[in-house]
Amino acid sequence: MKITLTISLTMLLGVWLIILPASFLIAQTGNSQWLQITSGPVIESADDHSATIAWSTNAPSSSRVWYGTDKNNLTQFAESGYSSGNTHRVQLTNLTPGTTYYFEVESGQGRRTRGEAESGGVLSFRTPGSGERPICNQRPVLAQADAGAAADATVKITNGPVVEAVTDDTATIAWSTNRRGSSRVTYGTDPNNLTQLGEAPWGQGGLTHRVELKNLQPNTTYYFRVETGQAQGTGGEVESERVQSFTTRSR
Repeated sequence: MKITLTISLTMLLGVWLIILPASFLIAQTGNSQWLQITSGPVIESADDHSATIAWSTNAPSSSRVWYGTDKNNLTQFAESGYSSGNTHRVQLTNLTPGTTYYFEVESGQGRRTRGEAESGGVLSFRTPGSGERPICNQRPVLAQADAGAAADATVKITNGPVVEAVTDDTATIAWSTNRRGSSRVTYGTDPNNLTQLGEAPWGQGGLTHRVELKNLQPNTTYYFRVETGQAQGTGGEVESERVQSFTTRSR
């Protein structure tokens, strides 16, 4: 009797463990919502050489700030990784005293959410000059409204893709888009079966995308397509119109 009871409890426990993840997954999917910025961003603090940007979202997600001294060329970025809470803080360092900086904030990969959230346009603040008082909880100035999203709601490939470099076992594919977004290349040796994937971190190169394909075979023809999705301030995704190819060098 003891043996029979032990087996029965074990079987019940096993069934429960199998069912639980499935139920949990359904609950996760059913409750998904669009990720949104709910507060901020604000300049939480700033001195002559650094600044801390803070904002809140409706779910835990990643934290990134694009910035620079030209509002049309935000090529620098800082991030604090994935936030376990809804409040995001990113510190900008090595700033120049008495200088106006422009920035945008982004959050993505939200728990139980879809899409990405970004500030509605380019914002700005000025670092205190040497000897000036530090900034505390200051609202940034709207330097440029995000008219691009309304005028051009679809992400587009504006240049490329091109094969920038090829060796016997690597290749670098590059292209440009009208908005920052993800960078992915699907590829393979059969043009009808592009099952391999290469990608680069989201928005790493701004509007220019570069993906390095590794561990290729020498003297082999590979076929590929590029795609960019999750674009800043836009919807959907875009992929190259046709399958292209390159051949690796011989060793």
